Amino acid sequence: MCGRIVLTTAPHLLAERFFLDQVPDLVPSFNIPPGGDVAAVLPNPNSEGRLIHLLKWGLDLPWMQGPQPGPKLINARSETVTEKPAFREAFLHRRCLVPADGFYEWQKRAGGTQPYYFSAKDRQPLALAALWASHEYPGGRRVDSCTVLTTAANSLMRPVHHRMPVILPPEKWQAWLDLTQDPDVDLQGLLKPVASDILQSWPVTREVGQPAFDRPQCIEPVWDDPDGQLNLFG
Repeated sequence: MCGRIVLTTAPHLLAERFFLDQVPDLVPSFNIPPGGDVAAVLPNPNSEGRLIHLLKWGLDLPWMQGPQPGPKLINARSETVTEKPAFREAFLHRRCLVPADGFYEWQKRAGGTQPYYFSAKDRQPLALAALWASHEYPGGRRVDSCTVLTTAANSLMRPVHHRMPVILPPEKWQAWLDLTQDPDVDLQGLLKPVASDILQSWPVTREVGQPAFDRPQCIEPVWDDPDGQLNLFG
C-alpha cells in the first residue's frame, strides 16, 4: 500500500539524480494525496535522456466514459500486474518512476490508525515503480494518470502494514524505463521488497491524514506512547 507521497527535493537535484534533460518546475509538497499530481520520470522520446511529467495519481481506465468521482486505482499489486486488464498494457508500454522523498503508511490500532513516515537513510529521493495511462474523454479532455506498484512488506514495514511500494535502486531504473528491451527480460523480477536497511521510519502526526495539511510538520517525528497518545518531540 502507498497512500501519500512526499516530494520536496529541489528540482535541480532531481534533475541530477534522475538524469533529466530539463530541470522540472515542481511545487514541493509534504503530503501529496490520491487524486493529486505526482511527478513521474519517463524516457524522453527525442533523446537518450529522461523527462518529468505530471500525472494524476489514480489510474483512469480506458473504458471509462468520463472522469468519475470515487476511488481510483492508486496502487497495483506487482504479483498480478500482468494478469489484470487494467494494468497489462501499461506494464508493457507505459512504465515510469515516481520520485519521492518518502511516503506514509498507517498502522491499524484499537484506537484508530497511526501514520508512519518512511524515507531513505541516505536522504536521497526514492524511485517508486509506477505505470501510467493517457486517456481522452468525450469532449476532448485528456487525463494523464498513474498507479504505484506495491509488493510484500519488508521487515521494517511489516509491523505497520503488510504491503509497501516497489522501490527500485538506481541500477534498475534503466531496465524498468526501457520500452525497447528484449521481451524476455524479467521485469517482474525487479518488483521485490527493498532491503530494510535502506529505509528509516518513525511515527508522525495524525494530521497527515488531512490532505490540506501540507507543511514540514508532516514528517517530524512524534513520541508514540504505549496508550497511543502522541506528543511532539521537544
